[in-house]
Amino acid sequence: MYDSYSQESFYLHAMLFCTINDFPAYGNLSGYSVKGHFACPICEENTSCIQLKHGQKTVYTRHRKFIPQNHPYHRMKKTFNGSFEDEVVARPRNGEEMYNQVENIDIVFGKHPK
Repeated sequence: MYDSYSQESFYLHAMLFCTINDFPAYGNLSGYSVKGHFACPICEENTSCIQLKHGQKTVYTRHRKFIPQNHPYHRMKKTFNGSFEDEVVARPRNGEEMYNQVENIDIVFGKHPK
């Protein structure tokens, strides 16, 4: 960056703190995978999905677990995938669990050589 007041260049390190965007933009900004078998940023490795037989598409299922347990949608087999929804949402991770998940990530600032 260039500081026009002191008329000198300096290195600026910045962090993006908060954004409001759609899911594909979320993937671009965070580097998180927003497609494939583990695309849900909340469920991660517990993402429930199926591969369509003739369409080569991944379909994400079991979203009824995010609504209250007494909601009528939990009991609607025919309307959804032919099963009752009895799965519950996982407990949110605490700070220590989050730190353990990211402590070994190697962060390199700047452009990466190809």
